[in-house]
Formats: sequence, structure tokens, C-alpha cells
Amino acid sequence: MAETLEAGGELKKYHVALFVAEAGSGTPTWTQVCKSTDNTITLNAQTAERDFIVDHAPTTIIERYSPSLSEPLTLVKGESDYDFFWKKFYELPVGAKAKGKMLIVFYNDEEKAGGKSKFKSWLCNVLFTFDNLNPVDGTLTVNTNINGTITKGTCEVAGNVPTFTAAA
Repeated sequence: MAETLEAGGELKKYHVALFVAEAGSGTPTWTQVCKSTDNTITLNAQTAERDFIVDHAPTTIIERYSPSLSEPLTLVKGESDYDFFWKKFYELPVGAKAKGKMLIVFYNDEEKAGGKSKFKSWLCNVLFTFDNLNPVDGTLTVNTNINGTITKGTCEVAGNVPTFTAAA
């Protein structure tokens, strides 16, 4: 499990954990993304401009977000994230084979209940698109688009295995 964030501490890269799984029904088997050199969630706000009759200038509103991630994954054979993404890259997946699930666990937002730690989390349907393989740097860049509605909830992590519970 990653280090939690204490009051007064600053958010660091290891406070936001990314787990991926194959698409499908049933209980997913999660693989943590570990060997990426970036951990940026780009929100991609979808905006609209409204020109209200009482205002001199238009107002911009946010209609929705379309989050995405671009992960330059360092390819370390034998690591679980290597095994997960290399197989997908090699197969050049399209359609349903390019879909998956992502669990984003925010270790900086902890709740304690009954002696257990739960962390705010997002469960997402995603689409994996492969940008480039750079064997000179030993990286595979995977773009991940979050599709549809994000399910918000909490996650318990035991032995690096997350268990997600949707918010009520």
C-alpha cells in the first residue's frame, strides 16, 4: 500500500494509485500501474458559452469532464504492469478488446472506520490507446480515456489488492 498523506503534508505522486483490469463482468483482477514516470490526470473540461441577456459579456460554464491519462510506462519485464500492457500493445486491440477498467485510489483522502482505512476512489470504464513504443528509452506510452460515468466510492487496500465499494 502507498503511504497515506498526513495533515500538513503535500500531495505526492505515490498518493494517487492507478489500478487497471480487463473489461468484463465479475470481480476484476487488478494490476497496479507502477513503472510509469507520469501520474497526471487531465480533466479535459467540456465547456459551453452562454450569452445571458442581463450580462455584457458571455459566461463560460462547465458541462462535463472527460478525464484522460497519458502514461509513459517503463517496460520492466516481469512487472505486472509490463505483462498487462505489453500483451495489449502486441495484440493491437480495437473495439471491445481496447476497453478496460481503471480504479484510481486517492491515498490522500483517508477515512477510518472500524479500525480499517478506506480511501476515496473512482471506478472507471476506460479505453486504452497506444501512442508509441520507444525502445531507446524502454517506454510504452499508453493513453487512457475514461469513458462514461465515473463511479465514486471508497477502497480498502490489503496486500496491494484493492476492494472497491460504491458510494451510497
